[in-house]
Amino acid sequence: MKSRIFLCAVLSGTLAYAQVEENQDSTIIELEGLNLVEQLPITSEKITKKLLNQKNLGQDIPSLLQNATSVVTTSDAGAGIGYSTIRIRGIGQEHINITMNGVTLNDPESQGVFWVNMPDLASNANSIMIQRGVGTSTSGTGAFGAIINMDSSNPSPKAFLESSNSWGSFATQKYSLNGGTGSILNNKLRIDLNASLIQSDGYIDRAFSDLFSYGMNAKYELNENTSFRYWTFFGKEKTYQSWNGIDAETMKSNRRFNSAGAIYNEDWTDIVGYYDNETDNYQQHHNHFIWEQKYGKGWKSTSTLHYTIGKGYYENYKQGADLVEYKIISDLETSDLVRQKWLDNHFYGINFQMENQTFGDIKLFTGFAANQFQNDHYGIVNWVKDLDNVDPKHEFYRNESQKTDISAYAKALWSLNRWELFGDIQYRYVNYQTKFGPNGENEFEDFFPFEGDFHFINPKLGFNFAFNNQNHLYFYYGMTHREPNRSDYLDNKETPKTEKLHDFEFGFKKSGRLQLNANAFYMYYIDQLVPTGELDDVGGFKRTNSGESFRSGIELQANYTLIPQKLDVFANGTFSIHQNLDYSEIAYDENWNELLVHHGKTAIAFSPNIIGAFGLNYSPFKNFNLNLSNKYVGEQFLTNTELENGKLDDYFLTDLLFQYSPKWLGLENLRFSLLINNLFDVEYESNGYYYEQAFYFPQAGINILGGVQFRL
Repeated sequence: MKSRIFLCAVLSGTLAYAQVEENQDSTIIELEGLNLVEQLPITSEKITKKLLNQKNLGQDIPSLLQNATSVVTTSDAGAGIGYSTIRIRGIGQEHINITMNGVTLNDPESQGVFWVNMPDLASNANSIMIQRGVGTSTSGTGAFGAIINMDSSNPSPKAFLESSNSWGSFATQKYSLNGGTGSILNNKLRIDLNASLIQSDGYIDRAFSDLFSYGMNAKYELNENTSFRYWTFFGKEKTYQSWNGIDAETMKSNRRFNSAGAIYNEDWTDIVGYYDNETDNYQQHHNHFIWEQKYGKGWKSTSTLHYTIGKGYYENYKQGADLVEYKIISDLETSDLVRQKWLDNHFYGINFQMENQTFGDIKLFTGFAANQFQNDHYGIVNWVKDLDNVDPKHEFYRNESQKTDISAYAKALWSLNRWELFGDIQYRYVNYQTKFGPNGENEFEDFFPFEGDFHFINPKLGFNFAFNNQNHLYFYYGMTHREPNRSDYLDNKETPKTEKLHDFEFGFKKSGRLQLNANAFYMYYIDQLVPTGELDDVGGFKRTNSGESFRSGIELQANYTLIPQKLDVFANGTFSIHQNLDYSEIAYDENWNELLVHHGKTAIAFSPNIIGAFGLNYSPFKNFNLNLSNKYVGEQFLTNTELENGKLDDYFLTDLLFQYSPKWLGLENLRFSLLINNLFDVEYESNGYYYEQAFYFPQAGINILGGVQFRL
């Protein structure tokens, strides 16, 4: 803790001379790549820097995006800090391609994104572009239903120092410091630095979070045609585990109960205590080196070298453990012990993009990527009750993984009077292999070596038709494939199949004072890997191929300025159907004989048919702003068999935000914020799973976050 405070103090002292007046908007430099997405015939939504900052008081990025179209979010700890996830159109993070600076943030093995490893990443993001559906090809991982693109933008051309701090319910506190040198070295070099500390006890019992991050964004402009940018971001987290959920009966009397780390009496009838260090511990260091080059006649390229290091473990107290399962030879057969399960990984590669947006009536884009991921999985026993001679680094399993991902794409947008025709094709090669490490075999661990080799061709096409400058229609078709992840191999008796998706989008967009986007979508899947409702031993959903399935619906999105500079309103709604066409599962009879049960047409798990949000932004007088937002999420099944005792009820939430920005003491962008989450104290559960009975993840009732921000 002292070292973190010292780092913030050093950063403050180094940049304190930068008391230069600056308009905050000068740091917001829109990227051509994100603007291009808005021009293409795809279904997209942009979350601006201003909107991100509005509620950025410590909660994770999923919470900041919760009012976007077709979005559902959840938090294990119940208050939006710690382990949080996002779904779009019912599609989980394992199927969403999430990138920063064009580099995927998805873990190549699990295919998910762990926001907890990147605390306060929102402060590093210039804006966020959400593409619903297959979207457009980018370097690296193929999207399978949605894309979230972020970019760290460019460092500020003017020197500044900014402090953002907040406090609130559940002992939540955030301290964030950002600063920039402005243009130095003959206006060639700019450097921004940032550091954040976020802590919370969580809504769920003992589900604390202790999160820390720091980073740097530097740009060197060699000349008007050549520039280099280096972005680095380090995140470290320690969280008490809260992924067990709560059964319905317990939830009636104690919504905040957490069974993680429970220690029972000898006959396992009562909890006598909790293990204090039943925690998840992980750190991740991202490095992006970006070379931007202009060649003349409209040609330019972006080359990105990236390297991410990740390492950490989660720790469990195992009561009455069979020692043979941990390769411990002793006169004791069972004993209490403490184990750690470790990950040690390296992700590195290169992304290259070339474009020309001035080539007559045609805009051309091409690129390739080559990435490799290496990961060591191993377990350590560092304490055994009543045994004094246990090696504190005793390993009881080790296995190794390597995944190579190579892709290339070409796309073009051809303007023809009122028409714009779009074509896009991507080739992707993936090789994924695992093996036992030295002396790493353990028959009691759910691991066996496997290998997958994949070649994918992913075509996309579409068109825009412009009625005028503000109104146009679009149509889009995209096909994509996705390889199984690590858990899919280990959790299924048969080798999981590759997923295939055909996505059709048809919509209307209107810009101006009234911004409107209305679209219909039909996503037809072959062998979609859907969550079964069960969890694995680290809180991830087990998945199985569901044969043929589809997701279809209508999405409506509107923003309207009722009174310029005074009153804006927004609304979005999704009305959809998500179905497996012939879902089957393996069941067991009373003698434990396997049976294949056909359920026929069923709803896909975790896919509500109705999602909506609406609200307003009102400035009744100068320097004061009020934001009211409402979110509705329809009921969801926890399994693909439509069990009535296994579903999440619908819920309706209201958040209220007050912000006051006085002109005091010459401080630039001074702002006081008060955010009231769940204003009407609704009891609801946004996630769950099913294992013989339903388990739920309750979310916090009414809670507050207050903050102060200023800039020098």
